[in-house]
Amino acid sequence: MQTKPYTKRKIDNSERVNASIGKSIVVDSASSLYMQLKESCADDMTEEERYAILKQVFRRAVDQAVLDCQIAFVGLFAKVDYCIKEYNIPSNIANLIQLGRKDLFPRPNSDQELSAEELSKLFPHNLKATTLLVYHVCGKEEIPEQLKACFPRADRKKTWGRYSEKVLRVVVERWDDEYIWATEEENNNTLQISYGKSNHILTLEGKSDWSYLKTTLWEGARLNLVRIRMDERGEICLPELIILEPDYLINITTISSCFESYAESPFVNLVNKIKPNPNTLPIHLGNLSGQFLDDVVHDRNIAFSDSIKEFVSRNIMSIISCPGLELPKDRIRFTQDAQIQKRNISHLIGVSLPQSIKDYNRKGVVLEPSFFSEVLGIQGRLDFLWQKDKDIIIIEQKSGKGDFVPYTSPSYNPNIPKVREPHWVQALLYGALLTYGYDKYPSEIRGIMLLYSKYSEGLVSSPNAPQLLHRAIRMRNLLAWSEILYAKEGLDILTSLTPDMLNKKKVTGRLWEDYIRPQLSELLSPIASASKLERLYYLRFLRFLENEQLLAKVGNKTKEDSGFASTWNDTLEDKKAAGNIYDKLHIAGYDFEDKQETSVSGIKLRFDEPQSADTTNFRIGDIVMLYPYNYNKDTKVPDACAQMVHRATIIDMRNDSIELRLRCSQTDKTAFENKPDDTLWAIEHDMLESMTGSLYSAMHSFLSAPKERRDLILLQRQPETDPTIRRKGEYGNFNTLVDRAKQARDLFLIIGPPGTGKTSYGLVNLLKEELLEEDTNVLLLSYTNRAVDEICSKLVELKGEDPDFDFVRIGSELSCSKEYRQYLLSNKLKFQDLDSGRKTIRSTRVFCGTTAALNANVSLLQIKHFSLAIVDESSQILEPHLIGLLSAQKDNLCRIDKFVLIGDHKQLPAVVQQTPEESAVTEPELCDIHLSDCRLSLFERLLAHFKTGRGDYDDRFVYMLTKQGRMHRDIAEFPNYAFYGNRLDIVPLDHQILPNVRKDTGNSIITMLTTRRIAFVTAEPPKRSLSAKTNSVEARMIAATVRAVYELASGCFDTEKTVGVIVPYRNQISTVRNEIDKFGIPCLHDITIDTVERYQGSQRDYIIYGFTIQQPYQLNFLTSNVFEEDGLVIDRKLNVAMTRARLNLILIGNPVLLNENFTFYKLMEFVRSKGGYFDVAPDDYCKGNFEVSETVDAYETTMAEETSGMSSRFAAAFSKHVVDAIKKDLRTRGHEIILGNTTDANMSLINYGRSDFSNDSSLFSTELNANLIMNADDQVLLYCHYIMQRYYRSAKRLYQSYSNWLSAMAKNMSGRIRFIDIGCGPATCGIAFAEQMAGLFPDIHYTGIDISAAMKAMAEKLLGETTGDRMLMDFKTSFMELDDSYWTSVSEVPNLVVFNMSYFFSNVDCTFTENLADRIVSVMRKHPLNRYVFIILHSDHDTKIRSFLVFKSMLEQYVETIKAERSTFCYEQEENPNTPPFCYEIWKSK
Repeated sequence: MQTKPYTKRKIDNSERVNASIGKSIVVDSASSLYMQLKESCADDMTEEERYAILKQVFRRAVDQAVLDCQIAFVGLFAKVDYCIKEYNIPSNIANLIQLGRKDLFPRPNSDQELSAEELSKLFPHNLKATTLLVYHVCGKEEIPEQLKACFPRADRKKTWGRYSEKVLRVVVERWDDEYIWATEEENNNTLQISYGKSNHILTLEGKSDWSYLKTTLWEGARLNLVRIRMDERGEICLPELIILEPDYLINITTISSCFESYAESPFVNLVNKIKPNPNTLPIHLGNLSGQFLDDVVHDRNIAFSDSIKEFVSRNIMSIISCPGLELPKDRIRFTQDAQIQKRNISHLIGVSLPQSIKDYNRKGVVLEPSFFSEVLGIQGRLDFLWQKDKDIIIIEQKSGKGDFVPYTSPSYNPNIPKVREPHWVQALLYGALLTYGYDKYPSEIRGIMLLYSKYSEGLVSSPNAPQLLHRAIRMRNLLAWSEILYAKEGLDILTSLTPDMLNKKKVTGRLWEDYIRPQLSELLSPIASASKLERLYYLRFLRFLENEQLLAKVGNKTKEDSGFASTWNDTLEDKKAAGNIYDKLHIAGYDFEDKQETSVSGIKLRFDEPQSADTTNFRIGDIVMLYPYNYNKDTKVPDACAQMVHRATIIDMRNDSIELRLRCSQTDKTAFENKPDDTLWAIEHDMLESMTGSLYSAMHSFLSAPKERRDLILLQRQPETDPTIRRKGEYGNFNTLVDRAKQARDLFLIIGPPGTGKTSYGLVNLLKEELLEEDTNVLLLSYTNRAVDEICSKLVELKGEDPDFDFVRIGSELSCSKEYRQYLLSNKLKFQDLDSGRKTIRSTRVFCGTTAALNANVSLLQIKHFSLAIVDESSQILEPHLIGLLSAQKDNLCRIDKFVLIGDHKQLPAVVQQTPEESAVTEPELCDIHLSDCRLSLFERLLAHFKTGRGDYDDRFVYMLTKQGRMHRDIAEFPNYAFYGNRLDIVPLDHQILPNVRKDTGNSIITMLTTRRIAFVTAEPPKRSLSAKTNSVEARMIAATVRAVYELASGCFDTEKTVGVIVPYRNQISTVRNEIDKFGIPCLHDITIDTVERYQGSQRDYIIYGFTIQQPYQLNFLTSNVFEEDGLVIDRKLNVAMTRARLNLILIGNPVLLNENFTFYKLMEFVRSKGGYFDVAPDDYCKGNFEVSETVDAYETTMAEETSGMSSRFAAAFSKHVVDAIKKDLRTRGHEIILGNTTDANMSLINYGRSDFSNDSSLFSTELNANLIMNADDQVLLYCHYIMQRYYRSAKRLYQSYSNWLSAMAKNMSGRIRFIDIGCGPATCGIAFAEQMAGLFPDIHYTGIDISAAMKAMAEKLLGETTGDRMLMDFKTSFMELDDSYWTSVSEVPNLVVFNMSYFFSNVDCTFTENLADRIVSVMRKHPLNRYVFIILHSDHDTKIRSFLVFKSMLEQYVETIKAERSTFCYEQEENPNTPPFCYEIWKSK
């Protein structure tokens, strides 16, 4: 393995697919960031508000600068250090930036935080640092003078912090054979670090070799230098240990497992990953001996037979499927071995240990405490910890054999084991943890022991071995290096691994030849024998899993608080803002497992202040870590790495308390109460690797699946169908679905949009039909426990209809709703022996559970064969989570015959850490099987395969449910058009067709709710906000709406059904909750306020969606789940949010920001067209004091009206090319159905005018009952029909009003006019201009610029026929095509150059307009004799849009404003008061 990580530092974005109109990545230009920094200089700002802006801009600039970098950064320092080097920032400026970083983002658990007075004094310095950072990483755009004026007169001098004796964090710059040069985090200095022979401490006087670091380092790698000394000159660092990438924690068990008899190598871990989960007799014996140890420590005095029964009851499925326990003789041997283990443990721990330690008391024992060490980069779980005062004893239990000792050896004793090297490594690392992590002196460590419970004298001490410890640290570093390498560059090494390559120690003998080598061959041979496609598929998903694991540990680039490393890298403030910690907890009580109230199984904790569960990321069933901390003046901040922690599961959450079930019961409450008086407790999320671990072996099992199943998964064969098969049952409207699904013999997909009954009817009816056949068994799976609970509710209903029907649920009690726990396998088989348990499993026909639960209990598939598996929520399930189940086989026969996948790829997918760039698939062979992105589900990949050229799906394998029974038809209309191509219809149920009954109560919100099923209420941004993730203005408006719903519902209000609030950020939840609580209505406190992700699968009568965002970059988060299909932009997050509502949907947000996104613009225009758009001041809204008019349709038009107000030439051209073309089209039906669809459907299709008119779109026509492919020409016709004439009238009136002024300017230029129409569309403004000016000035040259060829073709026809030969014209795709030679020829004689921009700025982003402005300024500077006029028409909101403001600011010094106002003459001819007037600005060059 010579390749080093990060040889490819940047992600290749040459084929980046984020340029679609739905998800354009919002990139902040320097100009927009400078604008925010200017705000921080306002005199009325508080210091807290100033610094909130600085922090936001600093972090935004850095995150944007590293977006395309391949490195998995941990912490802000590493990112800033990368920026400094990547952008070649001069050292003096780099120092200022790093000083600013330290002030803005002080290190957690440190004393660096500055007082308010110090922050105020340092503000100019930190402003300068942030501004300089923006300047260097955002294109070196000139810093505004207004900002420079706020800089300090002189820069502060660099300060020198103290080196930590314990650990120092550095980032690698370069290295040679002897030294590493690295940037130190505290002071941004370059340190020279000795890791060669001259560092006698590190090399143990030449006995320890660290030269391997030379081949594992990379520029930007992070190191921990542990216990530093300096050389005599004070120049060279001499660390005691060097830890590579310490934030990537490696489990101690993983490290020790790499010390194998045949190799000491990280490859051993790689092999262990892909091994199937072991289900062997020694594994069960080890687990049982662990139970015996717990019994002895707890002093339970349980009879051996009872212990065996309890163990079998808890593990019955894996025991039944264990090959080593099939025969009676095997069970007898197992029982005998277990008796020996129990006897030895009872004696060694119950008798010998207390005798050897005079002050030993079992109440001081803590069982299975966990630890996380960011110092050594390790984590793990101890079996046994005894602590009294500062004295500590650690015991690690091993149920197997010790190391081999020849019978002839003098040291041979059959009762005393020799410590095996892997176990010794574990013990040494525990000792290192105490020494380096917890600062324990050797005298305080009374003993680190190994309990070999197979031996009567098996409690042995682990001797100190410095060289072996260094080898263990070496292995830890190599594992971190290799795992990061696999994540970034793949696991191709697996294709060349052989048993002989792995045999680094060149061992021979029977153990190698007869056991280890055949095992390794069996494991690796499927990789070698796989086809090229199979191997590519396998390796790509392994890399995906590796990268997910890496990012789960260290965090991803797009989310500040992600990754387990945030546990020690984030400040307490950051954790609270992200909802990732509960602190200041007090113990309120215990749950005991015995009547004597000694063994503690649970703990109840009281909050310091009342909390709302939905304001954090904690939920019932979550696995957490619980730990104490001293709350005093020195250490007020909880630190999970400062001591051992308890793992627990949340079983109950209330406003005043939280209740936990300990993962391992403790002997006594002393473990929690023997603490200092000022002790408080904290809870944080735990990281469990076991779930991802099973996915590696699941992927590996794919290579051994039967060939026909592998070919099916890889789409190398067509799934089989049998059209002769007929259903036996009757299912009404679902008959067709059941028929098609039954005829499919391999797989079938069901698309279930919101409210279509995919579980209630689709899944249940398929189950009923399958059970009508003999000898069939069904497996029902879903992604979430909540969805499995819903499945259970339907199964219970079936049981009510048929008492003989029964089912079993796989999972744990803590993840199952109480009413279904009786159906859990563990409860069903409680107190049953193996034979009766096996009989129960085989006789039960229906099993259900989450895919995670089944992957953890895949042994079920070795016991039982299933004819059908139905997977609900399959669009939320990543492919590796299903592959292990799909690939399950026995005797080369599939254990599941057929799969039915139910999902909706237009709702939210699985949560993934990787960005689209990281998860993108580039291998052509994989793209050919529709595997383009590893984040997509198998459901989506198969769906893409079954897509037909008509835009629909092969109905032999795909069925779409189209009748939805949830939303009122008015709410369903937009999602139907925008996301489902007009394919959905209402059932209809009574609530879906309820008429609006206006109620005028004096509160306009109630009037709005009773007259509009969908409404958008504008919310101006807060004047001051300390966080972009909270919006106090929207919170007040949401609270007022909730109060109005409460009044409207009167006595029928139900907290679980009536109203729900959706917001994008956890921070906003508590802001909204606090505003609602001000009304003092108790039941309103209990309504659910949550994120879209948490709301998926739920519904309420009234849904209020608050967008919250205040900055443009937040659009990236709001639109983080967007893709394009059939020309439609599918925003999954918005789709889920909107489709939770049954009766009313109220949207509240900032229209200026939302306008920058096409889908949100389209949504607002749709609501506006329905009369549901309310532009109201927040105070007036909250008081219910605004006008609610009768609804009208703003886009109603008829063919006869279309040419009114046009000149005769233009009217003739428009009639010929638009009106007649539409009338003659066979898809048109009178005035109502244009080109096959209604006005609303067509307006949605063309995004209310903001489509790019370049790509085909698909839309289902309910009128024609066919899927229509609408090409670019069709879309242009629709634009002209619905929108062009309105814009034409606006432009005509504007040019009429300013024709004299323009004429006077043209005369000064001898009548020469260049009209540059940027974003020309069908030349709407060009025609209006020509009608006013072409007759007066013969020398007019029109240049239309548009990206759409169809638009330019229409423009050429309409403009040409309107003007005849009176005007020259040409068309371009980009303004940049007007190059220097063009402008030189134009400017030989001065011209009047008119730049026309009509409804342009809402279609482009900030970077585009910045480049456009830069080019225009260049032209104006080079050719000053021309006169330049800018005529800009747009909506009211577009005057505040960021792309326009940046454009305007860049031209400010070159132009003067002639007019800028809201039009008073627009649309007079339409006589439609609800149509908004347009705004216009006219500038001329100075």
